[in-house]
Amino acid sequence: MRGLMAFAGSRHFQLNEVTEGVFAAIAVPGTGSLGNAAIVDLGDTTLVVDTFTTIQAAEDLQAAAEYLTGRKVSYVINTHWHSDHTCGNQVFVPAAQIISTTITREIMDTFVRNRITQQLAKPKVIYDAIDELEEQILRETNEKLRQEMQWDNASDREYMKMLPDLVYSLPNLTFDQHMTIHGSKRSVEFITFGGGHTQSDALVYIPQDRIAIMGDLVLSKHHPVLMYANPQQWLDILDKVEQLDIETIVPGHGEVCSLNALHQVRAYITGLLEIVTDATQRNLSLDEIVVPSAYQDWFFTTYFKSNLQSIYEWIKKSGKS
Repeated sequence: MRGLMAFAGSRHFQLNEVTEGVFAAIAVPGTGSLGNAAIVDLGDTTLVVDTFTTIQAAEDLQAAAEYLTGRKVSYVINTHWHSDHTCGNQVFVPAAQIISTTITREIMDTFVRNRITQQLAKPKVIYDAIDELEEQILRETNEKLRQEMQWDNASDREYMKMLPDLVYSLPNLTFDQHMTIHGSKRSVEFITFGGGHTQSDALVYIPQDRIAIMGDLVLSKHHPVLMYANPQQWLDILDKVEQLDIETIVPGHGEVCSLNALHQVRAYITGLLEIVTDATQRNLSLDEIVVPSAYQDWFFTTYFKSNLQSIYEWIKKSGKS
């Protein structure tokens, strides 16, 4: 295996050697990555976890994996169906097996395929939204929020620039609960406890290194995204993850972290459930709720209001109020 410092690098991500042979590819905001990825040297084969938003970012990830391990990538796992974790799949096929849960593959083959078809047919809709956000950025007085909005727009432009060349590549191996790949140096376990962040979320557990690569079930200093979430199931999944012997987490967004980040995500979801339940019972408007002080320095600030709405709709649907 070659040294990390000698890799030429990428504008889309920064590499972090979590332990010998395990690398986190931490997304650089405003580029073609958006979400994090990871590279795991199994000894005789190489695993990549998630593949970024754009082909270009995925090509750099592939180059990093091949440089660091000295071999082509044999396996890719998509932790969930979101585009910033799956759109780079095409770079790794046919040499690599693409793996996901059964449900994740079904969503990719239906909902995501249809959405991409619509985006290709009517790109002006997205470009108009990008232009509208540009105008909002000019009016925004909060410097942190303005920076985040600029990053969002830059990533959207990267995605749209790439879209005509996208060959959306589906997983060809699926699992429903647990799958293990045994390498000569280390084994990795793919685990799903169901759906929390999305309808189906998987994590990669490396027992001998006490590392979990969590997808978007755990974020570090970022607002969790609740658009397709089941908050209660998400909390249940975090409880189960904590039963594993984990010391280090590679999150779906943000820097490599400890179990404390999992505790923070749990507190965030629990707190928003309490805030929205209280507002509903008192007939208060969600628009009046401000970001709690504990999360004001977190990124993905623009998701806070939609998170409140998502939880409100989940409470109504599930009758939890």
